[in-house]
Amino acid sequence: KQWYQRRVRGETQQFLKLRLASQKSRPLEMNFLIVELVLIVGISASFPQLPAVYAPNPEVPSWDSAHWSSHKARDLTPRDWYDKTGLSQRRGKDPVLRVSGGVLAMSGEQPRLYLNPWIKPDNRHWVLKEERERLAASRPLRFYKNTEVTVYYRRSGGDGADYAGLVIGCRSSPNGHVNSTLYHEDAHTYYVKFRHDGGAQFVKEVTHPKYAAKTIGDLFAGNSLPQNKWIGMKFIVYNLDTNRVKLEAYIDTKSGAELGKISDKNNWKRVGEMIDDGNNFEVSTIGDVDGKSAIREGGGVVFIRNTKIAKAEYKFLQVTEIETPAQQLFVPEDFSF
Repeated sequence: KQWYQRRVRGETQQFLKLRLASQKSRPLEMNFLIVELVLIVGISASFPQLPAVYAPNPEVPSWDSAHWSSHKARDLTPRDWYDKTGLSQRRGKDPVLRVSGGVLAMSGEQPRLYLNPWIKPDNRHWVLKEERERLAASRPLRFYKNTEVTVYYRRSGGDGADYAGLVIGCRSSPNGHVNSTLYHEDAHTYYVKFRHDGGAQFVKEVTHPKYAAKTIGDLFAGNSLPQNKWIGMKFIVYNLDTNRVKLEAYIDTKSGAELGKISDKNNWKRVGEMIDDGNNFEVSTIGDVDGKSAIREGGGVVFIRNTKIAKAEYKFLQVTEIETPAQQLFVPEDFSF
């Protein structure tokens, strides 16, 4: 058995012994025990212990996609009602997001999965004034600012825009990409892209839809992103001080997203990193919005996106808030371009 399965089985057996001891003479409670055990095993076994490059911030709960495995197949409409945190939200143009067997399948013209901690009961968009007011007043518990985001991606065919692919956006807001006239100041997003054409980039967007890109390199010797192969990405964004933000990108091309291999930190290689110091990553903007300074605060939203895709699959998505100053737990080797 794989080591993770052995660990889950051991923990489950210990749990069962304790619960059986307390419920021996209670038939009805035993039925509930069985249900409880099935739920725990399903949730625990569905999500592995992913290697963390940086120490997590214990005050901010992480988010992960364990619920993609623990419930029935379903479409996000637009929320995933099995996500007990309430963060999951389908967004974009003509998006179809379907969850089944631990995998999120995404298709459409501009499909997005937002992890949006700003939950408004009537589902209306926050206006710019409200955004500024709520940021100043208080934040939700899962406001993701200094983040380590991990996900695995499988491209099913040769479709999808060349500039799209495995893309993570951090420090966005709920509505920065809704309307370039009303909400453009809320875009403030850093991205990393493992593009379908094989290129890797850091991207900065301050007002939608204007952006600037920094090329990291060609991941697959000038070839396109492989088809039918699971590829892992880590995107790490954190403040160095009041003026500078560091971006780091890592790749896993070895584990194939297999449970017996995915927890090995040696799978991860550093693709690239850069520091936005407020002078070296300027982007043109709408109006008089500052496009030079680093995005130091953001809006707490993380998302994954694709473009013109018939089918792309994602699994083991995890978002972790990290401690700052950052405490590095291990140093991956550099990726060989």
